[in-house]
Amino acid sequence: MTEDNHSQLEDTFKILVATDIHLGFAEKNAIRGQDSFVTFEEILQLASKNKVDFLLLGGDLFHESRPSPYCINKCLELLRKYCLGDNPVQIEFLSDQSYHFQTQRHSIVNYEDPNLNVSIPVFSIHGNHDDPTGNKQISVLDVIAASGLINYFGRLNDYKMINIKPILLKKGKSKLAIYGLSHIKDERLGRLFRDKKVLMKRPQGEDWFNILVLHQNRAARGAKNYIPETCIPSFIDLVIWGHEHDCRIAPEQIEKGIYICQPGSSVATSLAAGESIKKHVGLLQVYLNSFKMIALPLKTVRPFVIDEFFLESPASENYQLAKPSDQAIEMVKQKIDEMIDAIKSQHKDESKPAPLPLIRLKVMYHNDGQMFNPIRIGMHFLSRVANPDDMIKLISMAAKEKRVKSNYDLDDEDLRQFEDVNAWATCVEDIIVKYLDTDERKKGMSILSVKGLVDSVSRFVKYEDAEVLPGLVDKQLKKTIDLITKMDPPPEVDKIQEAIEGLRDQRLRESGEIGNENQDYNNINDVINKKSASNNSKAEEDDIMQISSDEEQPSTSKGSAKKTTPARGRGSRGGRGSRGGAGRATRGKRGKSTDYSTIDSFFD
Repeated sequence: MTEDNHSQLEDTFKILVATDIHLGFAEKNAIRGQDSFVTFEEILQLASKNKVDFLLLGGDLFHESRPSPYCINKCLELLRKYCLGDNPVQIEFLSDQSYHFQTQRHSIVNYEDPNLNVSIPVFSIHGNHDDPTGNKQISVLDVIAASGLINYFGRLNDYKMINIKPILLKKGKSKLAIYGLSHIKDERLGRLFRDKKVLMKRPQGEDWFNILVLHQNRAARGAKNYIPETCIPSFIDLVIWGHEHDCRIAPEQIEKGIYICQPGSSVATSLAAGESIKKHVGLLQVYLNSFKMIALPLKTVRPFVIDEFFLESPASENYQLAKPSDQAIEMVKQKIDEMIDAIKSQHKDESKPAPLPLIRLKVMYHNDGQMFNPIRIGMHFLSRVANPDDMIKLISMAAKEKRVKSNYDLDDEDLRQFEDVNAWATCVEDIIVKYLDTDERKKGMSILSVKGLVDSVSRFVKYEDAEVLPGLVDKQLKKTIDLITKMDPPPEVDKIQEAIEGLRDQRLRESGEIGNENQDYNNINDVINKKSASNNSKAEEDDIMQISSDEEQPSTSKGSAKKTTPARGRGSRGGRGSRGGAGRATRGKRGKSTDYSTIDSFFD
């Protein structure tokens, strides 16, 4: 190796990139309960084997916002096993640590903590599954960060104007700026984008490699329920996109020359087609202003295959059994046998038995006579597949053809209305809003607003939160009664309805769209927090699953940056960066002030 190549290697960042690990998914399942932990350990082993400078996680490290004690304990065990040690950390931390880690009592990057011996730092934002929850708005990542095993960044305190300052890292000649944007409800973030209220601060100079880490919908799931790639500012070099589970690890170049890497999930949390794609993590190498992403396949992921099977028509000559359903059962069993055999043939490690696979077979049938009980067939494969209870999905071909045909039954005027994607609804929430969003229908709702109702229903559907809608109604009723009783003079009994309508009209007139939405978010958040406080006192820890609102949260004051560098502790270790020998293994400089240029908007 030449001297120049050796110098370049020393100046190159090596980063292991992963997202959506979902620790604790299906942990009570006898077959799949350990899947997320096994693969997380493999990811940490890859980080250690490749001697990375740090891990960068794009959200949803945990599957639940309040994971079980077992899940938290398992996470801590694995992080301690692979991330603590005597290997020196080769990167300098240049930005204000008290800003980036302001939610922590000790706002310091963990590898500079004199009480810890960190060899592989982990940096993570939160996703929609492990977001802050409860009265104190604590994320499970806060708990792990308090142990000193991860560096939790990218959390926002102001949802009216988002200002993002990057983490600034240096390794030799290479400089890295990492912008963290933890999960926010897509509709709200989209509105902030539209209003140019998402701002990013750039460090001085052009020699920074800029990475944006976010956790949002990339695929369109509604007219407003995703973040368009065009929102990303042009100075960003690479985006690590979390939340989407299909693995697209190879960086894809979009407009403005920006690259997007979508690592995908490391465990299948649904039986969707995207989950069946081969799963990888990425080894990101950054030297000066250039980068390389190396795909590292995950070998411990449970095999998953998805397929479609079209039953023959009962009128076909191939039908030999009297009952079409009996013939269908035999054909489906044969197809599943073939799928299992195909998976077994791909298993290469003879030292270990092949894990039970996940199977999803979509069975297309012609008429009701071909229908059967899919769970009973699943029991036939009980010892051969990991998901016998939801292995088969029956789909009516007639109904499917009717849906497809209906798309072509539109006249020219109808088709013109669908030309603009923003002019029509693509999910249930959009349809409800469009239906109720007229002056006449708005006035039909005296107590609740359209937005409050839609968000409550959406939360009930997505998170099975049966208390949020009754809680919101109760809160609004009490608020309305309070306003009525405080009127001077109080209305007569026969005028109460008129007074309520007057309050509603006043609210619509004075609040406006943004103000009214903010009030709705606050009301819903109050209900969730009240419910969280109640659950804390009476729910068993293992059974808690609380998904919080990602809206208004109490601000956390930022402390001043500390100027001094404390001793490393445990006298034999010496000062920061001296572990493992001399050289350039510096531990960084705490709270070093860094000049930033003017604020850049996401919309250049």
